[in-house]
Amino acid sequence: MGIFEIVAKDAGGRIGKLRTKHGTIETPAFLPVVNPHLPIVSPDDLKKLGFEIFITNAYVLYRDEKLRELALKQGIHGMLKWNKAIMTDSGAFQLMAYREVEITNREILEFQKRIGVDIGVILDVPVARGSYETRKRAIDETFERAKEAKELGFLDTKDTIWVGPIHGAPIPKLVDYAALIMTELDFPMYGLGSAVPLMEEYRYQQLIKAALTAKKRLPPNKPIHLFGAGHPASFALIVALGYDTFDSAAYALYARDKRYMTPEGSFDLRELRYFPCDCPVCTEYTPQELRSMDDLTAQHLLALHNLYVCQAEIRRIKQAIWEGNLWELVAKRVSAHPELARAYAWLLDKDNVSAYEYFEKYEPIYKRSGIMITRIEELFLPIVRRYRERLKERIYIWSDRIIISEPGAVTSLPRYLGAQVFMLNPVFGIIPREIRSQYPMFQHLSFLDKMPEFSINFAKEIINWLKEAFNIKEVYVFARRKSVAEELKRVFDADEIYAGQDVGVIEKEEFILHTARAMIRWQWGVGAEKLIKKPFFEYSPTTGVLRKIWECDISKEEVEKIVRPEIDRIVEKRKKEGKPIPEDPYEYFYERIKKWLLLAINPNNMKLIPQRLFAYRFWKHFWIENKELRYMLVARSDTEPYILRGLTLFCKHVVEYDEKIRANDEVFIIGESRKLLSFGKAELSAYEIKFFDTGPAVEPRHGFEGFPLD
Repeated sequence: MGIFEIVAKDAGGRIGKLRTKHGTIETPAFLPVVNPHLPIVSPDDLKKLGFEIFITNAYVLYRDEKLRELALKQGIHGMLKWNKAIMTDSGAFQLMAYREVEITNREILEFQKRIGVDIGVILDVPVARGSYETRKRAIDETFERAKEAKELGFLDTKDTIWVGPIHGAPIPKLVDYAALIMTELDFPMYGLGSAVPLMEEYRYQQLIKAALTAKKRLPPNKPIHLFGAGHPASFALIVALGYDTFDSAAYALYARDKRYMTPEGSFDLRELRYFPCDCPVCTEYTPQELRSMDDLTAQHLLALHNLYVCQAEIRRIKQAIWEGNLWELVAKRVSAHPELARAYAWLLDKDNVSAYEYFEKYEPIYKRSGIMITRIEELFLPIVRRYRERLKERIYIWSDRIIISEPGAVTSLPRYLGAQVFMLNPVFGIIPREIRSQYPMFQHLSFLDKMPEFSINFAKEIINWLKEAFNIKEVYVFARRKSVAEELKRVFDADEIYAGQDVGVIEKEEFILHTARAMIRWQWGVGAEKLIKKPFFEYSPTTGVLRKIWECDISKEEVEKIVRPEIDRIVEKRKKEGKPIPEDPYEYFYERIKKWLLLAINPNNMKLIPQRLFAYRFWKHFWIENKELRYMLVARSDTEPYILRGLTLFCKHVVEYDEKIRANDEVFIIGESRKLLSFGKAELSAYEIKFFDTGPAVEPRHGFEGFPLD
């Protein structure tokens, strides 16, 4: 069973559970470095601040005879009076600083095991300077020591989580090489090293390149640590890349130098008149009072503040992941330093296809929050790029006439026009009117009030493609001002400016059908639009927003296999709740209204939520008729009875899946017999499900136990 499980995710970041012998750590987690010789803060201080784990140096303990004997006698937890998890480094920092250490790899491994650390590190060979060949030799030596750890059986122990260190930064090729060979040994956890000099010199773009290179190579089911990351301004970006834990002594080093940390940057205590913080230190003392204290007391209090800020930032990041707005937090934090902003811009550069491909695998398809566009590079956020990538494949075209509307003017156009309407948008370029409410097109805010060149060019590309692919006969443009309309006509080489010409009119029922089909096709791809025949829209009586899609054309087979069994369940539920039961439930719940619920709609992101009738149609069309595992996962045969009852499908029980599945997609579960079992929300992407053997793959909405689908 794995030691790591994902609870929530956004961008490449994840809230996870890291299981150690001294308790489960919720990640992302910052690990303060505790110096056993000069503890500027105590373990009790760390407990009060809410830390679940810290890191100390096993080599420093080993070299001090008194501390070594105490640790061996009492165990590291007893010696440090700490009943939670402890991670130890092996002396690599000293090796990097002094070029040698007086211990062997085997000795430090055995020492860490004997003193009972929860997470330990082999004696790796970091190298921050030198030629390509010098760095590669260090990587190879680290690999040999990692092999030694495996051959000696250390990786087989369940008590200690051993970290496989990866070096080579800032050279991506070397980082990739180091990650590739280290994964051959299947460490339970990995760590990226040689990063401290990059952070000290503000070489964040090089750090991000190295960090991304390592993450792309490492399996997603293994937690990954970043050695030496300690400033809260960088935490959000590091987490967004997919790093789960990171450590640093910066909180203490900054305090020693009278430097005051904030998520927006650092300040010299001597230049502060007010504290921009409400932690216990900052509410009890003023900058003037701290400056007047003796050095040790001031250092202690500043260190406590710095740790408070680090811990608060971790909680803020977790909340951002939960809400789905981690990118928004990253954008705020990178303003702390120009080099952080440069790294962020590189990450989202339109030509950085490699970064997009990495994030696209992990980025949830729907989120609780909309997206905020505050910088021009955010036109290339993964979720925006994904829209552009999918548009040609998933667009639903029903007319040979189109009208291109300027941003914001579409509400001035009649609803039931016989021409299909497309809305220009500064962020997404162009949006079909039928799907304008779906995530993330409607759920975004942008600083842009005009169409940037890239978005115009993308819109032109789509219109030109539509003309060719769908034999569009007439292209109109529409704007409130004549001058704008004339410019749009020129840009898009349109036939006319729309001013009320006869482009045909469609009936309300046809409009509803096209809208429903466009929404369904957008969410589940080509062919899914065929699953609805005669829809009925139900709107919220208070907000007027679409809430449910009913089907009015239901076959006799569907009535027997889905409608009647669901009515039976409704009756049973009403009996248990003591509610009245109609004399003829079938007549009351179905025959009287001649429609059945097909899809519900999430009010936050307008995601379509399948009901049993839709799930049945989906399975029948894509699997039974076309043998395609579209948005489907196959559950292991021995789990079928549980999945039928609507219980959770765990990753370890998935034997096959559609690789297009992303976190928060609505998916369908079938058995190895290919029988439809249930449907629900994917917790992870297909790529992640492939690797994990812990945690849920799908949280089901409903099962099909008792339904005659055979």
